[in-house]
Amino acid sequence: MATRRCGPRENLKLRDYQEELVREILNKLKEGKRNIFLSLPQGTGKTIIALAALSELINENDLESVLVLLPRRVLVDQWVDRAQEFFYGLDLMKNPTLSKMSIEKIRGWLKHSGAVGIAMTCQSFRNYIKKGYFSEEDFDMVIVDEAADLVVARDFIEGFRMSAFLTGLEKWKKPKILILPYHVSQKKIRRMMRKFGKQSHLIRRYISISQFLCTVNDPIIVKDPLINIFVTALEERYKRIRTNVNRILNKYGIEGYRENLETLLNPITLERLKKIYRLDDETLQQIQTMIAKYILIQHVKKWFLYSNREELSRSILASQKDVEKWLKHEDKKLLMLEKVVRSYLARNCKVYIFSQYIATAQLIADFLLKRLRLKLRDVVLITGLDEDQYVKLDSFKRAGRILVTTPVFDKGTDIPQADAIIIYTPPMSTEKLLQVVGRIRGGEITLLAYEGYEEEIINQVADKLRQAFAKVKSRW
Repeated sequence: MATRRCGPRENLKLRDYQEELVREILNKLKEGKRNIFLSLPQGTGKTIIALAALSELINENDLESVLVLLPRRVLVDQWVDRAQEFFYGLDLMKNPTLSKMSIEKIRGWLKHSGAVGIAMTCQSFRNYIKKGYFSEEDFDMVIVDEAADLVVARDFIEGFRMSAFLTGLEKWKKPKILILPYHVSQKKIRRMMRKFGKQSHLIRRYISISQFLCTVNDPIIVKDPLINIFVTALEERYKRIRTNVNRILNKYGIEGYRENLETLLNPITLERLKKIYRLDDETLQQIQTMIAKYILIQHVKKWFLYSNREELSRSILASQKDVEKWLKHEDKKLLMLEKVVRSYLARNCKVYIFSQYIATAQLIADFLLKRLRLKLRDVVLITGLDEDQYVKLDSFKRAGRILVTTPVFDKGTDIPQADAIIIYTPPMSTEKLLQVVGRIRGGEITLLAYEGYEEEIINQVADKLRQAFAKVKSRW
């Protein structure tokens, strides 16, 4: 029997469904499928399945080198660490620093050192491919983890457009495994598969993991009339601008841009419209100006609601009468957060507070530390600005009582020590929110929302979360 180069260590025993999925991946690759899309619920071990399949391919001499792509550097570190912890013979380079001088040395190291490939961020991939440091010929396989964002998000403001970092990958003929969470809609995955071509195969399983079920509490609605005065005015202005843009598009018979008006700011798009619909420069300028205002209002509204009050007080918005009046009063949403956190701490719960924005996360951490008279070690703040994110996360797991983060841990990082998660500024997408709440592996979910502006959206999101967890429960 041939000696195995790599495989699971003694501390890893694959579950039955994991072994079955590994076999399916290998069979489909042997049948000639070039792109395998693996869509499973959180906690089912998607990374472990991909690593196990990679081990078998190496042992069968079907490949020598692999390229692993992930959205963030911290996930690269975690992915490589997991490969080494649970598998022998799967050494990977982490995000190497490349130059024309070092590229041949790295190629040689990959060939002779026993390493099976490189794990890097998608940003690094774009840079290296653009400079010609690496090409398709350097790898026998590509694994893309957290691949859901390959499809461009429709939300221009919030969407993380990973597609810009992976342009051209769909043309590579080498086999690829693309890993996605199950809550990504099948429609979205099908759109992605069309991008990668006919030699694509979808493996999509709903596997129930009971310990990950969460209790979704009724959203806590915060009444603050001063918020609604300013935000409603912005909303009305926002709708008026959008109506005016659509009126111009209707006038000239322009179709295909209604869902994503922001693409009309692209100079190439505008030049094409100018030729096809014979638009004059004044009309084009009018369209650009209105869309710029449309985007600005979205930013202003979110910044007003979720920025640090000290920053807001120094801005030009502070001179607006309603904003000035609001700044003189304590933030009712923060006061409600304090009340909710106190109730959890009284039950000896560890609390995870999520915010979309760095300024808000900093505000929350400072506010709770002062109001609850906690020790510095009790409140752990982690944002994308921190280089030692996992060091801080470990301190929360060991001794912290409150964790406040931005989306740094919304993908691929488990935080089972938290008993409850409070969504302070939520992503307005159920897909993104499921990524966030899935980190705590069970427990309670509490959402805070301002009455009016956020209320309807938050209630819809809470209902969708309940439906998602009920769906899991019904499949036990």
